[in-house]
Amino acid sequence: MKIVMDRGYCDASLSFCARCSAAFFQKPLGTDRPCIVDIIDDGNDDIIHFQVLTDGRTLEFDLTKEIQEGLAVEGWEFLANFDPALFRHGAADRWRALGKMQASHSHA
Repeated sequence: MKIVMDRGYCDASLSFCARCSAAFFQKPLGTDRPCIVDIIDDGNDDIIHFQVLTDGRTLEFDLTKEIQEGLAVEGWEFLANFDPALFRHGAADRWRALGKMQASHSHA
């Protein structure tokens, strides 16, 4: 399974985002967040692959037990090798644009 998180769909500050994602990573299949923009069944039930989009960058990883332990404490920043933006804005505009898309749109 592949889960795509796009930080651009939430205006939460980085500190709130860290707490929110830490809670999410404790039970990633039992919760939902506004930043979850896609869940793709790739036929692999053994591994959950994550793609986190933020600040024009993409962070990708497979959720192992060791990585999950760090993520459950610190959030997605645990794996970031860059300094993410502290504040976000524009999520409401992105959600409105998403609401106007046809249901049959395809992924790029």
